[in-house]
Amino acid sequence: AVVSTQSGHYGRGFNRVNFDPLTENYGTSFYLQYLVNWPEYCTVAESPSGQIMGYILGKSEGQAEEWHGHVTTLTVSPQFRRLGIAHTLMNQLEKISENQKCYFVDLFVRVGN
Repeated sequence: AVVSTQSGHYGRGFNRVNFDPLTENYGTSFYLQYLVNWPEYCTVAESPSGQIMGYILGKSEGQAEEWHGHVTTLTVSPQFRRLGIAHTLMNQLEKISENQKCYFVDLFVRVGN
Protein backbone atom coordinates (compact mmCIF):
# COMPACT_ATOMS: atom_id res chain seq x y z
CA ALA A 1 0.00 0.00 0.00
CA VAL A 2 1.15 3.47 -0.81
CA VAL A 3 0.16 6.12 1.71
CA SER A 4 0.19 9.59 0.25
CA THR A 5 -0.75 13.05 1.42
CA GLN A 6 -0.73 14.29 -2.17
CA SER A 7 -4.07 15.11 -3.70
CA GLY A 8 -4.95 15.69 -7.27
CA HIS A 9 -5.90 12.59 -9.23
CA TYR A 10 -8.22 10.93 -6.73
CA GLY A 11 -11.65 12.37 -7.60
CA ARG A 12 -13.33 9.34 -9.16
CA GLY A 13 -11.62 6.83 -6.88
CA PHE A 14 -13.15 8.39 -3.79
CA ASN A 15 -16.62 7.64 -5.11
CA ARG A 16 -16.00 3.88 -4.97
CA VAL A 17 -14.95 4.09 -1.33
CA ASN A 18 -17.76 6.50 -0.39
CA PHE A 19 -20.52 4.25 -1.76
CA ASP A 20 -19.91 1.86 1.14
CA PRO A 21 -22.83 2.16 3.62
CA LEU A 22 -20.45 2.41 6.61
CA THR A 23 -18.74 5.48 5.16
CA GLU A 24 -19.99 8.87 6.35
CA ASN A 25 -20.37 11.14 3.33
CA TYR A 26 -19.98 14.89 3.25
CA GLY A 27 -20.44 17.57 0.62
CA THR A 28 -17.64 18.61 -1.71
CA SER A 29 -17.12 21.88 0.17
CA PHE A 30 -16.46 19.93 3.37
CA TYR A 31 -13.70 17.86 1.76
CA LEU A 32 -12.22 20.94 0.09
CA GLN A 33 -12.13 22.77 3.43
CA TYR A 34 -9.92 20.00 4.82
CA LEU A 35 -7.69 19.90 1.74
CA VAL A 36 -7.17 23.67 1.95
CA ASN A 37 -6.79 24.09 5.73
CA TRP A 38 -5.17 20.81 6.81
CA PRO A 39 -3.62 19.20 3.70
CA GLU A 40 -1.06 17.31 5.78
CA TYR A 41 -3.95 15.52 7.53
CA CYS A 42 -5.54 14.29 4.28
CA THR A 43 -4.03 10.90 3.57
CA VAL A 44 -4.90 8.28 0.96
CA ALA A 45 -3.93 4.59 0.89
CA GLU A 46 -3.51 3.48 -2.71
CA SER A 47 -2.98 -0.03 -4.12
CA PRO A 48 -0.07 -0.74 -6.48
CA SER A 49 -2.57 -0.56 -9.38
CA GLY A 50 -3.67 2.94 -8.29
CA GLN A 51 -6.99 1.98 -6.73
CA ILE A 52 -7.95 3.93 -3.60
CA MET A 53 -8.08 1.49 -0.69
CA GLY A 54 -9.03 4.03 1.96
CA TYR A 55 -8.46 7.50 3.30
CA ILE A 56 -8.35 9.55 6.47
CA LEU A 57 -9.13 13.23 7.03
CA GLY A 58 -8.23 15.08 10.17
CA LYS A 59 -7.12 18.36 11.63
CA SER A 60 -5.40 20.04 14.58
CA GLU A 61 -7.58 21.97 16.99
CA GLY A 62 -7.85 23.20 20.58
CA GLN A 63 -5.69 25.43 22.75
CA ALA A 64 -2.88 24.95 25.25
CA GLU A 65 -3.02 21.46 26.81
CA GLU A 66 -6.12 20.72 24.71
CA TRP A 67 -4.20 21.18 21.42
CA HIS A 68 -4.80 17.89 19.65
CA GLY A 69 -5.22 16.01 16.42
CA HIS A 70 -8.74 15.04 15.46
CA VAL A 71 -9.82 12.21 13.15
CA THR A 72 -12.77 13.50 11.14
CA THR A 73 -13.27 10.50 8.88
CA LEU A 74 -11.51 7.21 8.29
CA THR A 75 -12.71 4.65 5.77
CA VAL A 76 -11.39 1.59 4.00
CA SER A 77 -13.01 0.07 0.93
CA PRO A 78 -14.68 -3.29 1.75
CA GLN A 79 -12.35 -5.35 -0.45
CA PHE A 80 -9.30 -3.98 1.42
CA ARG A 81 -10.53 -4.42 4.99
CA ARG A 82 -8.70 -6.68 7.46
CA LEU A 83 -5.33 -5.81 5.89
CA GLY A 84 -4.19 -3.17 8.39
CA ILE A 85 -4.98 -0.20 6.12
CA ALA A 86 -6.88 1.71 8.83
CA HIS A 87 -4.03 1.02 11.28
CA THR A 88 -1.52 2.43 8.78
CA LEU A 89 -3.66 5.53 8.16
CA MET A 90 -4.09 6.12 11.90
CA ASN A 91 -0.33 5.79 12.47
CA GLN A 92 0.26 8.39 9.76
CA LEU A 93 -2.24 10.80 11.35
CA GLU A 94 -0.63 10.30 14.77
CA LYS A 95 2.81 11.11 13.32
CA ILE A 96 1.45 14.25 11.71
CA SER A 97 -0.15 15.26 15.03
CA GLU A 98 3.16 14.73 16.82
CA ASN A 99 4.86 16.98 14.25
CA GLN A 100 2.17 19.60 14.99
CA LYS A 101 3.06 19.31 18.72
CA CYS A 102 -0.36 17.89 19.59
CA TYR A 103 -0.85 16.34 23.03
CA PHE A 104 -3.26 13.62 21.89
CA VAL A 105 -5.51 12.48 19.05
CA ASP A 106 -9.27 12.04 19.40
CA LEU A 107 -11.89 10.24 17.38
CA PHE A 108 -15.65 10.08 17.75
CA VAL A 109 -17.52 6.93 16.68
CA ARG A 110 -21.21 6.93 15.79
CA VAL A 111 -23.40 4.32 17.48
CA GLY A 112 -24.55 2.96 14.11
CA ASN A 113 -21.00 2.36 12.93
